[in-house]
Amino acid sequence: MQGKLRFGVRQGVIGIGLATLLAACGSSSASSGSSTTAGSTASTAAGPILIGLATPLTGGAPSEGRSEEQVANDFVSKINSSGGIDGRQVKLIIRDTQMTPTGAVSSYESLVSAGVQAVVGEFTSTAFQAACAVAQQEKVVLIGHASATQGLTDGKTYCFRDEYQINQASGAMFGVAKANHWNPIAIATDTSSFGAGENQSWSALAGQYGIKIATNVTWGSPAATLTAQVLNIAHSGAKAVFVGSPSGADVTLLASTMVQLGVKIPIFGPGGVNGPGIVKTAGPSYSQLPGVYNITSYDSAVPKEAAFMANLATETGLPQGGGNMTRLQDAFGVIATALQKTHGQGGLNLVNALQTLGKYPTLSGGPGTYIQYSPTVHSGLFGPNLLTVYKWSPASNSFSVDQSLSSLANSAPGVN
Repeated sequence: MQGKLRFGVRQGVIGIGLATLLAACGSSSASSGSSTTAGSTASTAAGPILIGLATPLTGGAPSEGRSEEQVANDFVSKINSSGGIDGRQVKLIIRDTQMTPTGAVSSYESLVSAGVQAVVGEFTSTAFQAACAVAQQEKVVLIGHASATQGLTDGKTYCFRDEYQINQASGAMFGVAKANHWNPIAIATDTSSFGAGENQSWSALAGQYGIKIATNVTWGSPAATLTAQVLNIAHSGAKAVFVGSPSGADVTLLASTMVQLGVKIPIFGPGGVNGPGIVKTAGPSYSQLPGVYNITSYDSAVPKEAAFMANLATETGLPQGGGNMTRLQDAFGVIATALQKTHGQGGLNLVNALQTLGKYPTLSGGPGTYIQYSPTVHSGLFGPNLLTVYKWSPASNSFSVDQSLSSLANSAPGVN
């Protein structure tokens, strides 16, 4: 994977991000390359700049981790082949979070001990929250790309996100439900902070949109069975299910159980509905339901995003969906751009650099979507084309953009 970047990440893709960064970094180079080997030591003035990736290589989402590892390695290879950051090469160190808070803390502590200037990753909101506590203590920047729970970075100096927050998508989902005459709905979430956050937001907003909640079911992830939850949904009279879980395995189990028990109503949600590799396991069940919908920041109608995801699918052998991978690419771009400003220094210098980047055009989302940090705002994506709604197509065995529902989602209050 060294050398040529086989993604659709080409010059000019992310504005002031990778293209400008490569131009700025191209003046000099060093000898050290990208690595995923453990036990690296802290960077010196003449040595490589160490950046960590915390990702679930085992546990509930190994396909996610495999895809994230590919994105990170290819980004670092591209940076290094163009001269590094401030004339220094970048060294990538990867740790497995096991998709648990305990694993997230262990991985973060290990990365800090290795001398990284920043950590990118933490797949779930629960893992992010646990790692953020360590980031605050160790004063090493953490930037998450897949943790949507509202308020996770509030008041946290060293914790950043480039993910849209739950409140930005929840109103959009109810607008779609209203347009499709899904009333009442069932809410089905796991008990992670992501699932709990989705549950809380949906429960609070439903009445504002005139949508009734027929039932609200939960489970601890990973789920061994969801029969009781699906039977509850069946008896509730719900016209659709809002599902909140980052685990593709749990969403697959929910869909297959619904099919087995004859609960043929639409599924709609973010997170695990359309993650890496999910269509292979969930596709047969999805095709037997009257509709499966996913809301995300990834817009396949944007050529550079579609090329990025198509090539990532080729490299990993995993069908790609959702916005996590494009946001991960953005997270590395933001960190690299800020490190260029600090000459490779982390800590408070990196915090200040991130807070003064201004509007950072992203790969994730449609035209006009951007990241912008300030001393009081360390999370969120913004812009007029932030959200995209996908619908499962049994004919093509894949998700495709529903343009009318995407337009409706982006017009919802609070999206921008």
